[in-house]
Amino acid sequence: MPSKKAKLPIRVSYGIIFWLFMIANLAGVLIEGLFYLIAFGKWETHVVTMWGPFCLLYGFGTVGFYLVAAAFQGKSYVLELIGHALIGDGLELVGGLLLEFGIGMRAWDYTDYFMNFRGHICLRMTIVWGLVGFAFGRFCPLISKGLSQFEHGIFRIFIIILSVFMLINMTFTVICIVRWSRRHYGVKADSSFEEFLDERYDDEYMSKRFIEWHFLDDLKKNDSHG
Repeated sequence: MPSKKAKLPIRVSYGIIFWLFMIANLAGVLIEGLFYLIAFGKWETHVVTMWGPFCLLYGFGTVGFYLVAAAFQGKSYVLELIGHALIGDGLELVGGLLLEFGIGMRAWDYTDYFMNFRGHICLRMTIVWGLVGFAFGRFCPLISKGLSQFEHGIFRIFIIILSVFMLINMTFTVICIVRWSRRHYGVKADSSFEEFLDERYDDEYMSKRFIEWHFLDDLKKNDSHG
């Protein structure tokens, strides 16, 4: 009898994880944009960085799914499914709590969904994340093989340069968002740098950049008026 063909391994390395992160950041924005274009007739980009078309939640989520698939390759499908669900829930919960208690904002709301926690996570999305992650995991061996071709040679230079860029990008994004929040809640600029942020990245700019983000006090005003 012919021997059973061995499964491709799911390799974990910084190069593979980095390219997966970058591709997912871009793909998430593109997929959401196309969805809104088809469903509502307009293009919306849900970016989560100050520079470039990157949605970090998709990047971190995809990397999380990949790591779960690697950890459970050849093991229990049930545990893998649960792992993917926990990754999706964990990212949404941590992100939602940071927005709520860190800067007084909200970017999504599951309050009207069955079995939700503070509107940040809900049973429905837990199931969705589990199924999406599990389905994605079936492609991870091929993804691992494909992306491993871009770890060496000149690609290593790109990885280093883009890693530094994304680190600066994410750091600057946090600074701008925190200043946006402090400005909204009446904290005046106390340095020339904050004055620059207030002028260059004002409320209108930030609202257009982070299109789904809303301050909690504004949401409460809208609810009371409604």
